[in-house]
Amino acid sequence: MSLPSKYAPEGLSTSDQKRTITVGRNRPKKPINYAIKTIEDRIDEAVKHSPYNIEDKDRPYEDDIEMVPMDDYNEVEIISDFVKTSRNNNDILVDDSMDIVSETETNNRLNDLGNVSYLVVDTNFILSHLNVVNGLQEVADDYRLQIIIPITVMKELDGLKNSNRIANEESSDKISNQSVGHLARWANDWIYSALAKNSPVVRGQKLRQRLDKSNTKDDAILDCCLYFKENYQTSLVVLLSNDKNFCLKALSNDILTVSYRKHMDVDIIAKTIYTENLRRFGKLESDPIEIAQPDNRIPYEMSEPKVLQHESNTSFDQASRNIFQEVQTLTLSVTHHCMENNYGEDIDLIRNYDRNTVTSLKHCSEVIIRFWLPVFSNYFKGSRTKPFVEVEEGKKVIKQPILVDIPLEKKQLNEFIELWSDILSTLYSAEMNEQQNDALELLIKRWKYSASLLT
Repeated sequence: MSLPSKYAPEGLSTSDQKRTITVGRNRPKKPINYAIKTIEDRIDEAVKHSPYNIEDKDRPYEDDIEMVPMDDYNEVEIISDFVKTSRNNNDILVDDSMDIVSETETNNRLNDLGNVSYLVVDTNFILSHLNVVNGLQEVADDYRLQIIIPITVMKELDGLKNSNRIANEESSDKISNQSVGHLARWANDWIYSALAKNSPVVRGQKLRQRLDKSNTKDDAILDCCLYFKENYQTSLVVLLSNDKNFCLKALSNDILTVSYRKHMDVDIIAKTIYTENLRRFGKLESDPIEIAQPDNRIPYEMSEPKVLQHESNTSFDQASRNIFQEVQTLTLSVTHHCMENNYGEDIDLIRNYDRNTVTSLKHCSEVIIRFWLPVFSNYFKGSRTKPFVEVEEGKKVIKQPILVDIPLEKKQLNEFIELWSDILSTLYSAEMNEQQNDALELLIKRWKYSASLLT
């Protein structure tokens, strides 16, 4: 018997003629997720107009970085869900050996004016709203903002941008890794560009800026928020994230959050954060000298030095005097702090040390020399910088103070700043808290900048 066919000898039977003939399995077609399609179409269009190939690792970071904002809740949820799922399933390829911004590479903008707010950015937020983060950077000076990129976010972006998978099991309800990879690379380029240019606003979380180093994923990002909240108690800390559950966790730890809202506006966000900062802490105007001093009982005017008369313009005299005075004020404080920290309650019993007689930079240098072995040599281990020179007098080697007077010309001023900046940084890194180290860093930059303007 032949197969049913109109070409067969017997032809088709009456019943076969009435049947519908189909080929293959009858599979229902999945509906198109238009939100995903819209995102991917915009990303593809951005890639076409990008000034460099997305795979070109040697591309110039100075070129315009593409920013594809998510325009509605569905688009934001797609990105947020992708990051959340990848994070929870450990799908993000994190390279633990990647270069993290070191503790000396980040150019910190400091809370020298008070009322600074720290904005800690989550991975999903910078992927969806790179344009908003960039806008906050542009208005940061007006609203005293600092943008913090957590170590976890830098690692996750690095993992996402290096993903080679084009799609996720051909799923129509999940954005492709390739599209997220483009967003991650643009976000990563934006961060790198800001840090490479020593942005005074954008800061990478330092390795030491953690309360619990064992935390991972969103707990590590929350730990970053809590670190800044604990160490900068007169500053506002705000988490930028579109993960609702994560935001609830942050709010339960008294960390304010900013998430996507329709027609989100940079100025409104910045103004709202600044207003909340003022409401909580009042108007704060702080001099970095006051922040940096270990002991602000030392009056700024103490032992005000006299400028020797010489032939130079008065602007140099004044600048040199100001720099010298600030260096002297901080050195007086930190020298006593180190002595007190080493001797404790017995400090009043120490021979050859009376705090009340240490009133000048030269006196500080003499104290450091006198107590070099029992106290200060421990701070300067491995350092080439020392606040004295060693000269031979007969069979003895004598330590003598150097650069303890007001500099009289530019070269001497530069040498003065270089020496005492190193000395103060060494002592501060061992003894002072995060805020005081930041304030000292600001002052050092201010001294060098002031000196660069002098002739």
